[in-house]
Amino acid sequence: MVEQQAFLEDAIERYGKAAYNFAYRLTQNDADASDLTQEAFVRAYRAWRSFRPGTSFRSWIYRILTNLHRDELRRRKGRYPEELPGDDEPALRNGRPLAVEPIEEYVDGYLSEPLSRALTALPAEQRRILLLADIEDLSYQEIAQIVGCSVGTIRSRLHRARGQLRTLVTRYSEKKQ
Repeated sequence: MVEQQAFLEDAIERYGKAAYNFAYRLTQNDADASDLTQEAFVRAYRAWRSFRPGTSFRSWIYRILTNLHRDELRRRKGRYPEELPGDDEPALRNGRPLAVEPIEEYVDGYLSEPLSRALTALPAEQRRILLLADIEDLSYQEIAQIVGCSVGTIRSRLHRARGQLRTLVTRYSEKKQ
C-alpha cells in the first residue's frame, strides 16, 4: 500500500501537469480536463502493478487519458450539455464569453486565431494524434501505443490530420481578412 501510494505521488508530481495539459487539449475546457486527469490517475493507481518499469509512464498515462476521453465522447454522442449558440451569437459558458477563461486567453496568445479555430474544428481523433505528435513531440511508436494501432496507421492519420489542419487554417485565415 505504501509502495502504491509512493508510485502515485511520484507520478502526479512528475507527470500531473503534462497529463492535465494533454487532457485540456482533448476536452477544451478546464472542468472536463480536471475530471479526466483525476480519473486517469485513479486508474493508474489501481493498475500500478501493470506498469512495466523501463517503459514510458507518460505514454501509459496518455493512453489512459485517450481511452477515457474516447469513452466519454461515445457516452455523450448526440447529447449537448449546453444549448448551442446560433451562428451570429457569441459562444458562452456559464453566462461568460469563452474568451474570458484564463487558459483560453493563454492558448490564444500562443496560437494564432485561425490555427486555434482549425484545431478545434478537427475531429477528436485527428486532433488527438496531432497533439501527441506536434505538441507533445512523441514518437510514432509512442503514439501508436497510446492510440492502439500500428505505426503505419499513425503516419497515415497524421498525414491526413495535417492536411485537414492546413485546409482549415487557410479557410479561417481567408475569412479573417
